[in-house]
Amino acid sequence: MCQDLMGNFYCQCRAGWGGRLCDRDVNECSQQNGGCNQICFNKPGSFHCACYSGYALSPDGRTCRDVDECANGGACGEARCRNLPGSYSCLCDAGYAFSSQEKICQDVDECADGRCEQACVNSPGGYTCHCDGRGGLKLSPDMNTCEDILPCVPFDVAKSMKSLYLGRMFSGTPVIRLRFKRLQPTRLVAEFDFRTFDPEGVLFFAGGHQDSAWIVLGLRAGRLELQLRYHGVGRVTSSGPVINHGMWQTISVEELHRNLVVKVNKDAVMKIAVAGDLFQLDRGLYHLNLTVGGIPFKEKDLVQPINPRLDGCMRSWNWLNGEDTTIQETVKANPKMQCFSVTEKGSFYPGSGFAFYSLDYTQTSADVSTEATWQIEVVARIRPVTDTGVLLALVGSDHVVVLSVALVDYHSTKKLKKQLVILAVEGVTLALMEIKVCDGQEHRVAVSVRKDEATLEVDGTKGQSEVSAAGLQERLAVLTRHLQGSVLTFVGGLPDVPVTSAPVTAFFRGCMTLEVNQKALDLDEAAYKHSDITSHSCPPVEQAAP
Repeated sequence: MCQDLMGNFYCQCRAGWGGRLCDRDVNECSQQNGGCNQICFNKPGSFHCACYSGYALSPDGRTCRDVDECANGGACGEARCRNLPGSYSCLCDAGYAFSSQEKICQDVDECADGRCEQACVNSPGGYTCHCDGRGGLKLSPDMNTCEDILPCVPFDVAKSMKSLYLGRMFSGTPVIRLRFKRLQPTRLVAEFDFRTFDPEGVLFFAGGHQDSAWIVLGLRAGRLELQLRYHGVGRVTSSGPVINHGMWQTISVEELHRNLVVKVNKDAVMKIAVAGDLFQLDRGLYHLNLTVGGIPFKEKDLVQPINPRLDGCMRSWNWLNGEDTTIQETVKANPKMQCFSVTEKGSFYPGSGFAFYSLDYTQTSADVSTEATWQIEVVARIRPVTDTGVLLALVGSDHVVVLSVALVDYHSTKKLKKQLVILAVEGVTLALMEIKVCDGQEHRVAVSVRKDEATLEVDGTKGQSEVSAAGLQERLAVLTRHLQGSVLTFVGGLPDVPVTSAPVTAFFRGCMTLEVNQKALDLDEAAYKHSDITSHSCPPVEQAAP
Protein backbone atom coordinates (compact mmCIF):
# COMPACT_ATOMS: atom_id res chain seq x y z
CA MET A 1 0.00 0.00 0.00
CA CYS A 2 1.39 3.41 -1.01
CA GLN A 3 0.69 6.40 1.13
CA ASP A 4 1.22 9.98 -0.32
CA LEU A 5 3.18 12.32 1.91
CA MET A 6 4.28 15.99 1.56
CA GLY A 7 6.95 15.77 -1.12
CA ASN A 8 7.37 12.07 -0.48
CA PHE A 9 5.58 8.71 -0.15
CA TYR A 10 5.58 5.72 2.21
CA CYS A 11 5.17 2.04 1.32
CA GLN A 12 3.30 -0.06 3.89
CA CYS A 13 4.37 -3.68 3.25
CA ARG A 14 2.39 -6.83 3.56
CA ALA A 15 3.48 -9.39 6.17
CA GLY A 16 6.68 -11.05 5.08
CA TRP A 17 8.03 -8.14 3.05
CA GLY A 18 10.15 -5.12 3.92
CA GLY A 19 12.31 -2.37 2.43
CA ARG A 20 11.41 1.14 1.15
CA LEU A 21 9.62 -0.27 -1.83
CA CYS A 22 8.45 -3.55 -0.10
CA ASP A 23 10.68 -5.46 -2.48
CA ARG A 24 12.79 -7.28 0.17
CA ASP A 25 11.65 -10.62 1.65
CA VAL A 26 11.69 -10.76 5.44
CA ASN A 27 13.37 -13.99 6.75
CA GLU A 28 11.03 -14.90 9.61
CA CYS A 29 13.21 -17.95 10.42
CA SER A 30 16.04 -15.72 11.59
CA GLN A 31 14.04 -14.58 14.61
CA GLN A 32 13.45 -17.38 17.17
CA ASN A 33 13.25 -19.94 14.34
CA GLY A 34 10.03 -18.33 13.24
CA GLY A 35 8.37 -19.85 16.31
CA CYS A 36 8.86 -23.33 14.81
CA ASN A 37 9.47 -26.28 17.15
CA GLN A 38 11.97 -28.00 14.82
CA ILE A 39 12.51 -26.83 11.22
CA CYS A 40 11.68 -23.41 9.74
CA PHE A 41 11.48 -22.92 5.96
CA ASN A 42 11.57 -19.30 4.70
CA LYS A 43 9.97 -18.46 1.36
CA PRO A 44 9.20 -15.21 -0.47
CA GLY A 45 6.81 -13.24 1.69
CA SER A 46 6.18 -16.11 4.06
CA PHE A 47 7.55 -19.21 5.90
CA HIS A 48 6.36 -22.59 7.21
CA CYS A 49 7.33 -25.05 9.95
CA ALA A 50 8.33 -28.68 9.38
CA CYS A 51 9.41 -31.67 11.48
CA TYR A 52 12.25 -34.18 11.46
CA SER A 53 11.64 -37.75 10.30
CA GLY A 54 9.61 -39.61 12.91
CA TYR A 55 7.68 -36.50 13.93
CA ALA A 56 4.49 -34.96 12.59
CA LEU A 57 3.37 -31.26 12.62
CA SER A 58 0.69 -30.47 15.17
CA PRO A 59 -2.49 -28.62 14.13
CA ASP A 60 -1.00 -25.36 15.43
CA GLY A 61 1.44 -25.53 12.53
CA ARG A 62 4.43 -24.93 14.74
CA THR A 63 5.02 -27.75 17.27
CA CYS A 64 6.06 -31.36 16.39
CA ARG A 65 4.78 -34.56 18.00
CA ASP A 66 6.39 -38.03 17.92
CA VAL A 67 4.97 -40.54 15.42
CA ASP A 68 4.43 -44.02 16.96
CA GLU A 69 5.70 -46.21 14.12
CA CYS A 70 4.95 -49.34 16.21
CA ALA A 71 1.24 -48.61 15.92
CA ASN A 72 1.65 -49.89 12.39
CA GLY A 73 1.91 -53.63 13.04
CA GLY A 74 4.10 -54.28 10.02
CA ALA A 75 6.96 -51.95 10.91
CA CYS A 76 9.16 -54.76 12.30
CA GLY A 77 7.60 -57.88 10.82
CA GLU A 78 8.19 -60.78 13.24
CA ALA A 79 10.54 -58.78 15.49
CA ARG A 80 9.49 -56.75 18.54
CA CYS A 81 8.96 -53.04 17.90
CA ARG A 82 10.10 -50.36 20.35
CA ASN A 83 9.01 -46.76 19.74
CA LEU A 84 11.70 -44.11 20.31
CA PRO A 85 11.50 -40.31 20.17
CA GLY A 86 11.39 -39.60 16.45
CA SER A 87 12.27 -43.19 15.58
CA TYR A 88 11.79 -46.88 16.42
CA SER A 89 13.90 -50.02 16.67
CA CYS A 90 13.22 -53.67 15.86
CA LEU A 91 14.38 -56.00 18.62
CA CYS A 92 15.32 -59.69 18.45
CA ASP A 93 16.21 -62.19 21.17
CA ALA A 94 19.88 -62.58 22.13
CA GLY A 95 21.73 -64.47 19.44
CA TYR A 96 19.55 -63.08 16.65
CA ALA A 97 19.86 -59.97 14.46
CA PHE A 98 17.11 -58.07 12.58
CA SER A 99 17.10 -58.14 8.80
CA SER A 100 15.48 -54.86 7.64
CA GLN A 101 15.17 -56.20 4.12
CA GLU A 102 13.20 -59.33 5.06
CA LYS A 103 11.82 -57.95 8.34
CA ILE A 104 12.76 -61.15 10.23
CA CYS A 105 15.11 -62.12 13.08
CA GLN A 106 18.03 -64.14 11.74
CA ASP A 107 20.38 -66.34 13.81
CA VAL A 108 23.81 -64.81 14.43
CA ASP A 109 26.58 -67.31 13.71
CA GLU A 110 28.87 -66.54 16.66
CA CYS A 111 31.25 -69.28 15.51
CA ALA A 112 32.07 -67.22 12.43
CA ASP A 113 33.36 -64.52 14.80
CA GLY A 114 35.92 -66.95 16.24
CA ARG A 115 34.61 -66.69 19.80
CA CYS A 116 35.79 -70.19 20.85
CA GLU A 117 39.41 -71.15 21.44
CA GLN A 118 38.81 -74.68 20.11
CA ALA A 119 35.61 -76.20 18.70
CA CYS A 120 32.44 -74.13 18.32
CA VAL A 121 28.87 -75.30 17.69
CA ASN A 122 26.39 -72.67 16.54
CA SER A 123 22.77 -73.16 17.56
CA PRO A 124 19.61 -71.09 17.00
CA GLY A 125 20.14 -68.03 19.17
CA GLY A 126 23.37 -69.19 20.73
CA TYR A 127 26.58 -71.17 20.52
CA THR A 128 28.61 -73.57 22.65
CA CYS A 129 32.37 -73.88 22.89
CA HIS A 130 33.97 -77.29 23.32
CA CYS A 131 37.46 -78.22 24.50
CA ASP A 132 39.50 -81.36 23.89
CA GLY A 133 38.39 -83.35 26.93
CA ARG A 134 40.39 -86.42 25.94
CA GLY A 135 43.41 -84.12 25.89
CA GLY A 136 42.71 -83.06 29.50
CA LEU A 137 41.02 -79.71 28.79
CA LYS A 138 37.71 -78.15 29.83
CA LEU A 139 36.00 -74.78 29.38
CA SER A 140 37.38 -71.98 31.52
CA PRO A 141 35.04 -69.57 33.41
CA ASP A 142 34.66 -67.24 30.40
CA MET A 143 32.99 -70.20 28.59
CA ASN A 144 35.05 -69.51 25.46
CA THR A 145 38.65 -70.46 26.22
CA CYS A 146 40.03 -73.76 27.54
CA GLU A 147 41.95 -74.71 30.68
CA ASP A 148 43.50 -77.86 32.16
CA ILE A 149 41.32 -80.31 34.11
CA LEU A 150 43.04 -80.30 37.50
CA PRO A 151 42.45 -82.56 40.52
CA CYS A 152 40.26 -81.07 43.24
CA VAL A 153 40.54 -84.07 45.61
CA PRO A 154 44.00 -85.51 46.40
CA PHE A 155 44.15 -89.32 46.29
CA ASP A 156 46.92 -91.32 47.98
CA VAL A 157 48.31 -92.96 44.83
CA ALA A 158 51.70 -93.85 46.34
CA LYS A 159 53.06 -97.20 45.10
CA SER A 160 54.97 -99.84 47.03
CA MET A 161 58.24 -100.75 45.31
CA LYS A 162 58.36 -104.10 47.11
CA SER A 163 55.00 -105.25 45.72
CA LEU A 164 54.00 -106.95 42.47
CA TYR A 165 50.69 -105.96 40.85
CA LEU A 166 49.01 -108.95 39.16
CA GLY A 167 46.34 -107.06 37.20
CA ARG A 168 48.53 -105.10 34.82
CA MET A 169 47.89 -107.27 31.73
CA PHE A 170 44.23 -107.07 30.68
CA SER A 171 44.92 -109.80 28.14
CA GLY A 172 45.21 -112.21 31.08
CA THR A 173 48.78 -113.11 30.15
CA PRO A 174 51.25 -113.55 33.04
CA VAL A 175 53.04 -110.53 34.51
CA ILE A 176 56.07 -112.70 35.42
CA ARG A 177 57.42 -115.81 33.65
CA LEU A 178 60.14 -117.90 35.33
CA ARG A 179 61.90 -121.06 34.14
CA PHE A 180 63.79 -123.22 36.64
CA LYS A 181 66.37 -125.85 35.70
CA ARG A 182 67.82 -128.23 38.30
CA LEU A 183 70.34 -131.07 38.20
CA GLN A 184 68.50 -133.00 40.94
CA PRO A 185 64.79 -133.81 41.42
CA THR A 186 63.33 -130.71 43.11
CA ARG A 187 60.01 -130.11 44.82
CA LEU A 188 57.88 -126.98 44.41
CA VAL A 189 57.90 -124.57 47.33
CA ALA A 190 56.15 -121.24 46.82
CA GLU A 191 55.25 -118.69 49.48
CA PHE A 192 54.09 -115.08 49.26
CA ASP A 193 51.93 -112.44 50.93
CA PHE A 194 48.76 -111.65 49.01
CA ARG A 195 46.05 -108.96 49.09
CA THR A 196 42.93 -108.52 46.92
CA PHE A 197 39.28 -107.48 46.72
CA ASP A 198 38.87 -109.39 43.43
CA PRO A 199 36.73 -112.56 43.69
CA GLU A 200 38.24 -114.42 40.71
CA GLY A 201 41.53 -114.83 38.87
CA VAL A 202 44.84 -116.69 38.63
CA LEU A 203 47.64 -116.29 41.20
CA PHE A 204 50.20 -118.57 39.58
CA PHE A 205 50.82 -121.58 37.35
CA ALA A 206 53.60 -124.16 37.91
CA GLY A 207 54.52 -127.17 35.81
CA GLY A 208 55.42 -128.15 32.28
CA HIS A 209 53.45 -127.68 29.06
CA GLN A 210 49.67 -128.07 29.12
CA ASP A 211 49.75 -131.83 28.35
CA SER A 212 52.18 -132.67 31.17
CA ALA A 213 51.87 -132.24 34.95
CA TRP A 214 50.84 -128.78 36.13
CA ILE A 215 48.93 -126.87 38.80
CA VAL A 216 47.13 -123.53 38.80
CA LEU A 217 46.36 -121.69 42.02
CA GLY A 218 43.46 -119.31 41.56
CA LEU A 219 40.55 -117.59 43.27
CA ARG A 220 36.89 -118.31 42.63
CA ALA A 221 34.12 -116.59 44.60
CA GLY A 222 36.85 -115.26 46.91
CA ARG A 223 38.20 -118.72 47.91
CA LEU A 224 41.41 -120.43 46.85
CA GLU A 225 40.99 -122.99 44.09
CA LEU A 226 43.64 -125.46 42.96
CA GLN A 227 43.41 -126.96 39.47
CA LEU A 228 45.82 -129.76 38.67
CA ARG A 229 46.53 -132.16 35.85
CA TYR A 230 48.74 -135.24 36.21
CA HIS A 231 49.05 -137.94 33.50
CA GLY A 232 46.15 -136.40 31.58
CA VAL A 233 43.77 -136.52 34.56
CA GLY A 234 42.41 -133.15 35.73
CA ARG A 235 41.04 -132.23 39.15
CA VAL A 236 39.69 -129.10 40.81
CA THR A 237 39.70 -128.53 44.57
CA SER A 238 38.51 -125.49 46.46
CA SER A 239 38.68 -124.94 50.17
CA GLY A 240 39.63 -122.51 52.90
CA PRO A 241 38.30 -119.13 53.98
CA VAL A 242 37.16 -116.24 51.81
CA ILE A 243 40.32 -114.20 51.31
CA ASN A 244 39.27 -111.32 49.00
CA HIS A 245 38.74 -108.95 51.94
CA GLY A 246 41.64 -106.64 51.08
CA MET A 247 43.86 -107.69 54.03
CA TRP A 248 47.35 -109.15 53.68
CA GLN A 249 47.69 -112.90 54.25
CA THR A 250 50.47 -115.41 53.68
CA ILE A 251 49.81 -118.17 51.14
CA SER A 252 52.04 -121.16 50.47
CA VAL A 253 51.96 -124.14 48.11
CA GLU A 254 54.35 -127.02 48.68
CA GLU A 255 55.00 -130.47 47.19
CA LEU A 256 55.41 -132.76 50.20
CA HIS A 257 55.65 -136.59 50.04
CA ARG A 258 53.44 -137.00 46.95
CA ASN A 259 50.98 -134.41 48.32
CA LEU A 260 50.28 -130.82 47.44
CA VAL A 261 49.73 -128.76 50.60
CA VAL A 262 48.15 -125.29 50.39
CA LYS A 263 48.29 -123.06 53.48
CA VAL A 264 46.74 -119.70 54.37
CA ASN A 265 48.50 -117.94 57.24
CA LYS A 266 50.35 -121.21 58.08
CA ASP A 267 47.06 -123.16 58.36
CA ALA A 268 46.66 -126.00 55.85
CA VAL A 269 43.46 -125.51 53.86
CA MET A 270 44.11 -128.18 51.17
CA LYS A 271 46.12 -131.40 51.07
CA ILE A 272 45.85 -133.29 47.80
CA ALA A 273 47.50 -136.60 46.93
CA VAL A 274 49.19 -136.44 43.52
CA ALA A 275 50.69 -139.08 41.24
CA GLY A 276 53.86 -137.43 40.05
CA ASP A 277 56.19 -134.45 40.23
CA LEU A 278 55.88 -130.97 38.77
CA PHE A 279 59.57 -130.80 37.80
CA GLN A 280 59.94 -132.80 34.56
CA LEU A 281 63.15 -134.49 33.44
CA ASP A 282 64.28 -133.39 29.97
CA ARG A 283 67.77 -134.00 28.52
CA GLY A 284 69.37 -134.60 31.87
CA LEU A 285 67.84 -131.57 33.61
CA TYR A 286 64.70 -131.15 35.72
CA HIS A 287 62.55 -128.27 34.33
CA LEU A 288 59.70 -126.20 35.81
CA ASN A 289 57.83 -123.24 34.29
CA LEU A 290 56.27 -120.78 36.74
CA THR A 291 54.03 -117.89 35.63
CA VAL A 292 52.53 -115.29 37.97
CA GLY A 293 49.20 -113.51 37.36
CA GLY A 294 48.25 -115.68 34.38
CA ILE A 295 48.68 -119.02 32.63
CA PRO A 296 50.85 -119.92 29.63
CA PHE A 297 47.93 -121.34 27.61
CA LYS A 298 44.25 -120.57 26.89
CA GLU A 299 41.69 -120.52 29.74
CA LYS A 300 39.55 -123.07 27.89
CA ASP A 301 42.34 -125.64 28.29
CA LEU A 302 42.12 -125.50 32.08
CA VAL A 303 40.33 -128.27 33.94
CA GLN A 304 37.61 -125.71 34.68
CA PRO A 305 37.66 -122.38 32.79
CA ILE A 306 38.32 -119.30 34.93
CA ASN A 307 38.75 -115.62 34.16
CA PRO A 308 42.52 -115.30 34.74
CA ARG A 309 42.49 -111.53 35.27
CA LEU A 310 43.21 -110.80 38.90
CA ASP A 311 43.51 -107.35 40.48
CA GLY A 312 45.70 -108.54 43.32
CA CYS A 313 48.98 -107.73 44.98
CA MET A 314 51.94 -109.90 46.04
CA ARG A 315 54.90 -109.11 48.26
CA SER A 316 57.63 -111.06 50.09
CA TRP A 317 57.50 -113.79 47.46
CA ASN A 318 59.76 -116.79 47.65
CA TRP A 319 59.87 -119.20 44.71
CA LEU A 320 61.75 -122.48 45.40
CA ASN A 321 63.61 -120.95 48.36
CA GLY A 322 65.69 -118.95 45.92
CA GLU A 323 66.93 -115.38 46.17
CA ASP A 324 65.16 -113.59 43.34
CA THR A 325 66.78 -110.20 42.93
CA THR A 326 65.97 -110.02 39.19
CA ILE A 327 62.20 -109.74 39.76
CA GLN A 328 62.75 -107.24 42.58
CA GLU A 329 64.91 -105.00 40.39
CA THR A 330 62.47 -105.22 37.46
CA VAL A 331 59.49 -104.29 39.64
CA LYS A 332 61.43 -101.51 41.36
CA ALA A 333 62.23 -99.91 38.00
CA ASN A 334 58.65 -100.12 36.66
CA PRO A 335 55.91 -98.34 38.69
CA LYS A 336 53.21 -99.96 36.53
CA MET A 337 54.23 -103.34 38.02
CA GLN A 338 53.79 -102.00 41.57
CA CYS A 339 50.65 -101.92 43.73
CA PHE A 340 49.09 -98.98 45.52
CA SER A 341 50.45 -98.89 49.06
CA VAL A 342 46.91 -98.63 50.46
CA THR A 343 43.72 -99.71 48.69
CA GLU A 344 40.00 -99.71 49.22
CA LYS A 345 37.16 -101.42 47.37
CA GLY A 346 36.19 -100.00 44.00
CA SER A 347 37.66 -99.45 40.56
CA PHE A 348 40.17 -96.65 39.97
CA TYR A 349 40.15 -94.65 36.74
CA PRO A 350 43.36 -92.61 36.49
CA GLY A 351 41.97 -90.27 33.80
CA SER A 352 43.84 -91.80 30.88
CA GLY A 353 41.57 -94.48 29.45
CA PHE A 354 38.25 -96.29 29.34
CA ALA A 355 36.72 -99.77 29.28
CA PHE A 356 33.83 -100.98 27.17
CA TYR A 357 31.27 -103.79 27.19
CA SER A 358 28.87 -105.23 24.66
CA LEU A 359 25.59 -105.09 26.61
CA ASP A 360 22.05 -105.58 25.32
CA TYR A 361 19.41 -103.18 26.62
CA THR A 362 16.43 -104.55 24.67
CA GLN A 363 13.95 -107.03 26.11
CA THR A 364 12.37 -109.11 23.39
CA SER A 365 8.96 -110.64 23.92
CA ALA A 366 7.88 -114.15 22.96
CA ASP A 367 4.97 -112.50 21.18
CA VAL A 368 6.33 -111.58 17.74
CA SER A 369 3.69 -108.88 17.26
CA THR A 370 4.82 -107.08 20.43
CA GLU A 371 7.38 -104.35 19.93
CA ALA A 372 10.68 -104.97 21.73
CA THR A 373 11.02 -102.83 24.87
CA TRP A 374 14.20 -101.46 26.36
CA GLN A 375 15.44 -99.90 29.57
CA ILE A 376 18.68 -98.34 30.73
CA GLU A 377 19.13 -98.24 34.48
CA VAL A 378 22.51 -97.18 35.78
CA VAL A 379 23.71 -96.76 39.36
CA ALA A 380 27.20 -95.28 39.71
CA ARG A 381 28.93 -94.89 43.06
CA ILE A 382 31.69 -92.36 42.54
CA ARG A 383 34.49 -90.64 44.43
CA PRO A 384 35.83 -88.21 41.82
CA VAL A 385 39.30 -86.70 41.69
CA THR A 386 38.24 -84.06 39.12
CA ASP A 387 35.01 -82.22 38.34
CA THR A 388 34.82 -83.20 34.66
CA GLY A 389 34.58 -86.63 33.02
CA VAL A 390 32.38 -89.27 31.38
CA LEU A 391 30.94 -91.86 33.79
CA LEU A 392 29.11 -94.00 31.23
CA ALA A 393 28.16 -93.65 27.57
CA LEU A 394 26.48 -95.68 24.86
CA VAL A 395 28.25 -95.35 21.52
CA GLY A 396 26.56 -96.49 18.32
CA SER A 397 27.85 -97.12 14.85
CA ASP A 398 29.93 -94.36 13.23
CA HIS A 399 31.07 -93.29 16.72
CA VAL A 400 27.77 -91.55 17.53
CA VAL A 401 27.54 -90.89 21.28
CA VAL A 402 23.96 -92.07 21.72
CA LEU A 403 23.67 -91.44 25.47
CA SER A 404 26.09 -90.12 28.08
CA VAL A 405 26.18 -89.57 31.84
CA ALA A 406 28.97 -87.21 32.83
CA LEU A 407 30.39 -84.77 35.36
CA VAL A 408 30.71 -81.20 34.14
CA ASP A 409 31.53 -77.93 35.88
CA TYR A 410 29.32 -75.53 33.95
CA HIS A 411 25.70 -74.99 32.87
CA SER A 412 25.96 -74.66 29.08
CA THR A 413 22.74 -72.72 28.42
CA LYS A 414 23.00 -70.36 31.40
CA LYS A 415 26.78 -69.99 30.87
CA LEU A 416 27.33 -70.52 34.59
CA LYS A 417 30.14 -72.36 36.36
CA LYS A 418 28.48 -75.03 38.50
CA GLN A 419 29.34 -78.65 39.41
CA LEU A 420 26.77 -80.90 37.79
CA VAL A 421 25.94 -84.41 36.68
CA ILE A 422 24.26 -84.38 33.28
CA LEU A 423 22.30 -86.95 31.26
CA ALA A 424 22.39 -86.35 27.50
CA VAL A 425 21.18 -88.02 24.32
CA GLU A 426 23.60 -87.23 21.50
CA GLY A 427 24.56 -83.60 22.21
CA VAL A 428 21.31 -82.60 23.96
CA THR A 429 21.15 -82.47 27.78
CA LEU A 430 17.91 -84.05 29.07
CA ALA A 431 18.44 -83.60 32.81
CA LEU A 432 21.01 -82.27 35.27
CA MET A 433 21.62 -82.21 38.99
CA GLU A 434 24.08 -80.40 41.21
CA ILE A 435 26.77 -82.47 42.97
CA LYS A 436 29.44 -81.58 45.56
CA VAL A 437 32.04 -83.29 43.45
CA CYS A 438 35.12 -82.09 45.32
CA ASP A 439 34.15 -83.05 48.88
CA GLY A 440 36.03 -86.38 48.83
CA GLN A 441 32.82 -88.29 49.70
CA GLU A 442 31.15 -91.10 47.78
CA HIS A 443 28.13 -90.01 45.74
CA ARG A 444 25.38 -92.13 44.24
CA VAL A 445 24.30 -91.23 40.71
CA ALA A 446 21.20 -93.06 39.43
CA VAL A 447 19.89 -92.84 35.88
CA SER A 448 16.72 -94.43 34.54
CA VAL A 449 15.81 -94.10 30.87
CA ARG A 450 12.85 -95.81 29.24
CA LYS A 451 10.81 -95.33 26.12
CA ASP A 452 8.73 -92.54 27.68
CA GLU A 453 10.80 -91.11 30.56
CA ALA A 454 14.30 -90.13 31.63
CA THR A 455 15.29 -89.40 35.22
CA LEU A 456 18.54 -88.51 36.95
CA GLU A 457 19.17 -88.62 40.70
CA VAL A 458 22.19 -87.62 42.76
CA ASP A 459 22.28 -88.87 46.36
CA GLY A 460 18.52 -89.48 46.25
CA THR A 461 17.56 -86.03 44.95
CA LYS A 462 15.92 -85.89 41.55
CA GLY A 463 17.49 -83.63 38.93
CA GLN A 464 15.71 -81.03 36.84
CA SER A 465 14.61 -81.56 33.26
CA GLU A 466 16.33 -79.40 30.63
CA VAL A 467 13.94 -80.14 27.73
CA SER A 468 10.23 -79.73 27.08
CA ALA A 469 7.93 -82.77 27.13
CA ALA A 470 7.90 -82.77 23.32
CA GLY A 471 11.69 -82.38 23.21
CA LEU A 472 12.11 -85.32 25.58
CA GLN A 473 9.92 -87.58 23.45
CA GLU A 474 11.85 -86.58 20.34
CA ARG A 475 15.19 -87.42 22.03
CA LEU A 476 13.88 -90.75 23.37
CA ALA A 477 12.69 -91.66 19.86
CA VAL A 478 16.24 -91.01 18.63
CA LEU A 479 17.58 -93.26 21.41
CA THR A 480 15.08 -96.01 20.52
CA ARG A 481 16.29 -96.00 16.91
CA HIS A 482 19.92 -96.31 18.00
CA LEU A 483 19.15 -99.20 20.38
CA GLN A 484 17.66 -101.17 17.50
CA GLY A 485 21.19 -101.30 16.09
CA SER A 486 24.40 -102.20 17.90
CA VAL A 487 25.75 -100.05 20.73
CA LEU A 488 28.78 -100.43 22.96
CA THR A 489 28.77 -99.37 26.62
CA PHE A 490 31.80 -97.24 27.48
CA VAL A 491 32.78 -96.52 31.09
CA GLY A 492 35.23 -93.89 32.28
CA GLY A 493 35.57 -92.17 28.90
CA LEU A 494 34.84 -92.15 25.19
CA PRO A 495 36.66 -93.44 22.12
CA ASP A 496 38.21 -90.95 19.69
CA VAL A 497 35.04 -89.01 18.80
CA PRO A 498 34.68 -85.35 17.74
CA VAL A 499 34.72 -83.06 20.78
CA THR A 500 31.31 -81.74 19.72
CA SER A 501 29.64 -85.17 19.75
CA ALA A 502 28.78 -85.03 23.48
CA PRO A 503 28.64 -82.38 26.21
CA VAL A 504 31.71 -84.00 27.86
CA THR A 505 34.50 -86.04 26.24
CA ALA A 506 37.04 -86.02 29.10
CA PHE A 507 38.10 -89.22 30.87
CA PHE A 508 36.70 -89.76 34.36
CA ARG A 509 39.27 -89.67 37.14
CA GLY A 510 38.52 -91.25 40.50
CA CYS A 511 36.88 -94.31 42.03
CA MET A 512 33.69 -95.76 40.58
CA THR A 513 31.58 -98.91 40.73
CA LEU A 514 28.72 -99.41 38.31
CA GLU A 515 25.49 -101.37 38.11
CA VAL A 516 23.66 -101.56 34.80
CA ASN A 517 20.11 -102.95 34.78
CA GLN A 518 20.59 -104.36 38.31
CA LYS A 519 23.84 -106.17 37.40
CA ALA A 520 27.23 -105.13 38.80
CA LEU A 521 29.78 -104.47 36.05
CA ASP A 522 33.06 -106.32 36.64
CA LEU A 523 35.90 -104.67 34.73
CA ASP A 524 37.62 -108.06 34.48
CA GLU A 525 34.67 -109.10 32.27
CA ALA A 526 34.89 -106.07 29.93
CA ALA A 527 35.52 -106.54 26.22
CA TYR A 528 38.40 -104.09 26.63
CA LYS A 529 39.95 -102.21 29.55
CA HIS A 530 42.81 -99.72 29.57
CA SER A 531 45.67 -101.31 31.51
CA ASP A 532 45.99 -98.30 33.87
CA ILE A 533 42.44 -98.83 35.23
CA THR A 534 42.45 -101.04 38.33
CA SER A 535 39.34 -103.19 38.32
CA HIS A 536 38.98 -104.08 42.03
CA SER A 537 41.17 -101.66 43.98
CA CYS A 538 41.11 -97.94 44.58
CA PRO A 539 43.52 -95.67 46.47
CA PRO A 540 41.98 -93.74 49.38
CA VAL A 541 41.54 -89.99 49.62
CA GLU A 542 44.71 -88.44 51.01
CA GLN A 543 44.30 -87.49 54.65
CA ALA A 544 45.26 -83.92 55.46
CA ALA A 545 48.16 -83.56 57.84
CA PRO A 546 47.02 -82.75 61.43
